[in-house]
Amino acid sequence: SGNLCRCTGYRPILDACKTFCKESLCCQRKANGKCCLDQEDYLFDKEEKVSTSLFSTDEFQPLDPTQELIFPPELMRMAENQPKRTLFFHGERMTWISPVSLDELLDLKAAHPKAPLVVGNTCVGPEMKFKGVFHPIVIAPARILDLNVVKYTDDGLTVGAACSLSLVNDILTNAISEFPEEKTKIFCAVLQQLRTLGGEQIRNVAVCCGNIVSRKSTSDLNPILAASNCMLRGKRQIPLSDIFADGVGNNTITPEEILVSVHIPYSRKGEYVSAFRQAPRRENALPITNAGMRVLFEEGTDIIKDLSIFYGGAVLTTTSAKQTCWTLTGRHWNEQMLDEACRLVLKEVTLPGSASGEKVDYKKTLLVSFFYRFFLEVLQSLKKMDPCHYPGIPVEYGSVLQDFQTKMPWSIQIFQAKPNQSPQDPVGRPVMHQSGIKHATGEAVYVDDLPSLDGELFLAVVTSSRAHAKIVSIDTSEALKGPGVFDIITAQDVPHTNEFYYSSDPEIVFARNKVICVGQIVCAVVADSDVHAKQAAAKVKIEYEVLEPVILTIEEAIKHNSFFEPKRKLEQGDVDQAFETVDNIIEGEICIGGQEHFYMETQSVLVVPKGEDKEMDVYVSTQHPAFIQEMVAASLGVPANRIMCHVKRVGGAFGGKILKAGLLASVAAVAANKTSRAVRLILSRGDDMLITGGRHPFVGKYKV
Repeated sequence: SGNLCRCTGYRPILDACKTFCKESLCCQRKANGKCCLDQEDYLFDKEEKVSTSLFSTDEFQPLDPTQELIFPPELMRMAENQPKRTLFFHGERMTWISPVSLDELLDLKAAHPKAPLVVGNTCVGPEMKFKGVFHPIVIAPARILDLNVVKYTDDGLTVGAACSLSLVNDILTNAISEFPEEKTKIFCAVLQQLRTLGGEQIRNVAVCCGNIVSRKSTSDLNPILAASNCMLRGKRQIPLSDIFADGVGNNTITPEEILVSVHIPYSRKGEYVSAFRQAPRRENALPITNAGMRVLFEEGTDIIKDLSIFYGGAVLTTTSAKQTCWTLTGRHWNEQMLDEACRLVLKEVTLPGSASGEKVDYKKTLLVSFFYRFFLEVLQSLKKMDPCHYPGIPVEYGSVLQDFQTKMPWSIQIFQAKPNQSPQDPVGRPVMHQSGIKHATGEAVYVDDLPSLDGELFLAVVTSSRAHAKIVSIDTSEALKGPGVFDIITAQDVPHTNEFYYSSDPEIVFARNKVICVGQIVCAVVADSDVHAKQAAAKVKIEYEVLEPVILTIEEAIKHNSFFEPKRKLEQGDVDQAFETVDNIIEGEICIGGQEHFYMETQSVLVVPKGEDKEMDVYVSTQHPAFIQEMVAASLGVPANRIMCHVKRVGGAFGGKILKAGLLASVAAVAANKTSRAVRLILSRGDDMLITGGRHPFVGKYKV
């Protein structure tokens, strides 16, 4: 969880982790009751050896926990003996404050009501990075003991606002094992959402109360916490459901107030609670729609005494279907109630005209699907309580109640073991990558790991925000005033060729008068640091005049009769005549989305002027060094032998580090030529995906 691997799959990571685990009593290699190694002989070549592992544990040092590196005792003693004090970290533009008491925090919040409170930084951080939101003061309350309290009371569990989701997960898991099932139904529902919320690393730092205060509709916790009548506690108590009473999440908590803890109540006899979510993936994916539902029956009956339904994901913020709940109170839990509930929910919970991510009809279906599953879950529980009185669930509906089960993965590895194979022939053998150890230990040096050079500058690109437009003006005045800014590089600074023809369409170094796509490089900023360069790049103002047509999809290209030439055609026989004589014709359309190469190392280049004859060393992550050399030389107007291209290793490429790598190397080389300084360009993930190409989307029409 949280480990990304783009090329090898996850086997090396899993195999490495397994070396720290005890051998399982189960072989975990049985499939359908039969081991894969017991299959028919013809599955494997007689000369092949089947191995369950490519390493021998006998080669490892014995695992002895007592010999693990320990945290330096002197630092532990210093931490214990030193009185806690408020910490201030001052940067060029912002101040980070970490108080140690609730009173200090309240004073800070009163003095700086707009300053966000940050513990895990999973909400504020992305807003600052991707949306350009700036906070001159940030307050980090994680060290305040009052916000880390965990306390059991007569009516539930109180969890401090700074407790991580992982800690809450452990607390609820322990509570479920200690308390009777009747009291822990809310805990179970919250735990169900916690297990798929983000990834392990996110849950280790993110906090429950951050979800509440941010009021994000994508929070998987808010619907179930609100439906469960959880209480927010500070100097006063507020029912969590009140925050979302107005439908936009603006109620109740004022900017000066601090959420100290959240109280999760025990469930009661005759009370049933469930949480639901539907997302593109099980983990590390925002929900398409989520929900939290709770029902309390009159004692010994199926008459609804209290009902709570909250939805999130598809709506602007966590939303209560309170009208539906009021209408259904007093009704029996039966199919007539179900039919009316579905009708009322669709009427009350309105999705925005263009719901987030579209899929409006699908999201409407999920709203009633979640309640339908809740209805069946409760009906099944009532049936267990009184088998004679309540109907059983039809067999064909049983799958609705089945939870997703993660199976233990198993694997085999097959490689050749031929005695007559030449020692110099590596094909088919389990040979480790030459730099494998360096990759695993972090010692492998990539472009961005190269040490900084004296006087080195950092480059940030300014890209087009229009798909097809004329450049009216470029205003760099504000950018040039930024701290550490050295210069602005444009098409006017290219000594020779601004357009390089590798095929029929040119690679344009800098857009000059017109842009042809979003993400096309218009100019670049060089500064004394990467941060200063990016800050200045954001201040460059470009005025556009939009040109028609703007073609963004294949369907729009077909509409405007915009096709690549020459048209390619494969034809055999008289197709039209054949269709006239057949019994059946099947025709339709298939659409496949585009793909990003998503290499782990983004596009990276370091250009170092040699000081004579415009010679340059270009350190670059590329699959095609010769093309880099050729394009940089063409841009600078020098012979190719004056450009030395260095490629030590590439942190993933998959076909994505050829043409655009040459383009970016030329941008950096033009900057290095103008400034006579070494220039480093390391694209952020967002800029990389914006500027580079990918595997294209596809639309196919077929007739069979």
